Amino acid sequence: MGTTNPWYRGLVALAAAALLARRALPGARVRPLLRLVVAAVAGAAILNPLVGHVGEDVLVTLPPALPVLGGPVTLEGAVFGLVAGLGIAAAVLAVAPLSLAVESHDLVNALPDQLNRTGAAVSAALNLVPGLARGYAAIREAQVMRGWRPGGPLTWGEVLVPTLLTALEDSVQLAEAMESRAYGSGRRTSFSKPRWRLQDSLVVAAAGVAVSVFVAARALGAAADWHAYPSLTVPELDLPVLAAGLLLFVPALIPASGRP
Repeated sequence: MGTTNPWYRGLVALAAAALLARRALPGARVRPLLRLVVAAVAGAAILNPLVGHVGEDVLVTLPPALPVLGGPVTLEGAVFGLVAGLGIAAAVLAVAPLSLAVESHDLVNALPDQLNRTGAAVSAALNLVPGLARGYAAIREAQVMRGWRPGGPLTWGEVLVPTLLTALEDSVQLAEAMESRAYGSGRRTSFSKPRWRLQDSLVVAAAGVAVSVFVAARALGAAADWHAYPSLTVPELDLPVLAAGLLLFVPALIPASGRP
């Protein structure tokens, strides 16, 4: 993220979450992602004050005998961890629509012809993690039905090894399918290409204005960063930057329509 200010980080996270809520593909696993994001934010808020003993407002003091954890646990450390986790959440949610709200073939179609191979690689990479998650869930369920029970690290191999083998087999099948369709033998063709719509222009313009205003504000000394140490202060909020940031909600507000 380009700033430590929680106002702007939260704005990006909310805009991305709104887009996922409105435009997620049928069957997209949005809730697991949201749970992961919440866990990351909570983990950062808990871990940072335990390992970084800086700040004026001490909540509790742990025994010095505890390695790393011993020392004062401060409110500033907890808030700084929370804001750091918010930055992680904003970054993850900002890229999540690429795999949860957009079809992989649409991503490839959006690239110039010179980047077709790159687009195919990116599309396959975006589907890797969801594919691993589906394979792990299916194999774990099958192993449980066979009497397997989760235990220590020695039992993990009974699920992880089949999951990795399944992922490798899927990769080989994908390569064979691409080769059987003469992938890479000539220029890529398609039955029809989506037309550029007015809504697309609005989204690009809104994003461009939001980014331009933020970069200009940073260059002029506005949109200041925020620091939790040594004592907490209220983060500054620049109204022009806030107004530009609200343009990030445009993709979620534009009504969805089928592409001709």
